[in-house]
Amino acid sequence: MSGLAGIISLEKDRKNKEKINILLDKISHRGRKRRVYNICGNYIGINADYRQKNRIGRKVILLDGKIYNLDNLFLKYNLQGNSELISDINKINLMFNTIGKKIFREFKGSFIIILADANGNIYISRDVIGKKPLYYFKANGVLMFASEIKSLIGFSKDIYELLPGSCMLNFESPKTIKTIDTDDFSLLENQEEEELEDRLENYLLESVDRRISNSSLNFGVWLSGGLDSSIVTALLREFTDNVYTYSVGFENSPDLISAREVAKYLGTIHTEYKLTIDELFLDIPRVIYCLESFDAPLVRSSLGNIIVSKISASSDIIFSGEGGDELFGGYNYFLEFNSSKLIQQEIIKAIGALHNTALQRVDRVANAYGVNIKLPMLDERLLDFVLRIHPDKKVRKDKNTGKYILRKLAAKYLPENIAWRGKDKFWEGSGIENNLEGKINTIITDQEFIKDRRLPGNVKLRNKEEVYYYKVFKDCYSDVDFNNFISLTQDFS
Repeated sequence: MSGLAGIISLEKDRKNKEKINILLDKISHRGRKRRVYNICGNYIGINADYRQKNRIGRKVILLDGKIYNLDNLFLKYNLQGNSELISDINKINLMFNTIGKKIFREFKGSFIIILADANGNIYISRDVIGKKPLYYFKANGVLMFASEIKSLIGFSKDIYELLPGSCMLNFESPKTIKTIDTDDFSLLENQEEEELEDRLENYLLESVDRRISNSSLNFGVWLSGGLDSSIVTALLREFTDNVYTYSVGFENSPDLISAREVAKYLGTIHTEYKLTIDELFLDIPRVIYCLESFDAPLVRSSLGNIIVSKISASSDIIFSGEGGDELFGGYNYFLEFNSSKLIQQEIIKAIGALHNTALQRVDRVANAYGVNIKLPMLDERLLDFVLRIHPDKKVRKDKNTGKYILRKLAAKYLPENIAWRGKDKFWEGSGIENNLEGKINTIITDQEFIKDRRLPGNVKLRNKEEVYYYKVFKDCYSDVDFNNFISLTQDFS
């Protein structure tokens, strides 16, 4: 968990050192310890909650997140030394020395990496799923970038997102170096269902294991009581006796009831927080400023997520089941497709949309309270395997259910009613939707909705709730072209 920023300028400006501290001040919640580096008159900086040697000789390497395959790459390129005794930054340095910029496409994990080489060139690379964010603008011979949009407000209105799987070098336009594409995944044929379940179980356990760096830490889970967070909780219990679980929802909401059942069944140390409509409503401006979006489903989910982030901040590492619906075809709309090819395409499309929807929410609310969040469902090795499982084993129209193979596996670890619980979006299961929608409908009139729903860029707001959120967003981010970086959730009415 870190916040990154930088300024690259064709003409040296003494004020750039002052400006980079302005960028980092706006994201000080992402880390309390700051380091700023002068790279041949340009500046890059990091806010982090840990001290780490970032300068190696004439190189500087800054990392937000974690690269999980460094040891494998260390062996692949036959690098000298005991990898267990070498820091991640030093491993990255050795790999860059060996094969150069090609190494960026081989990294697997959750990361933004900034690497300044010995010649003063600055590389920026983002993971292929987009679990860690970066935004930038280029104008008048200046490139500025930062982990969150709020850092760049006031410097330019034309702010863009560095897309997943992209790499930038100095002033060059971003280049896509890695993608997730349908053609990349040949489907596994002639494999028995039981064998696939066993392999899936191993991949899931390894994914959780990779995210446990120290077994003496306190591990927690954002537990909604749905399938994904529940199976992540069950798998985590395989590695540690003490698992802390955290749930939020309105009194007697389905999520609170199911989470309580899962916590009792698995023997976790459980905390639940009961929401009130007044508290949620008062939180809307803070959440929208934190989130940097007015997308109604995203704001709804973030209202609950920011509270669960707050109550879980005492745990050293928090796990989330985010990504399970996308990877395993869990949303109800997947049942509308009659072709396996179309289902596969839609699964990959859903994964590709995560970076500025659900993953944006997770990143912002976790960083708001210093939560070290882990997403085992979106592990790249797990993803590579699951995308090779035939879509018919994930989306079963005859049983009217998605995530079929994951549900079968979950039944080994969880009560049947949890393993086969129907899909509720977080803001439905927690009770947030009905309570918020009812209140906002009394504030935004029909005439106001008709007048204010059309936005620049041919964007049409979908209900009164979204109109309300947009008004708040404009108060926070008045001088910015949101069309460059906001994507509205599609599966919503």
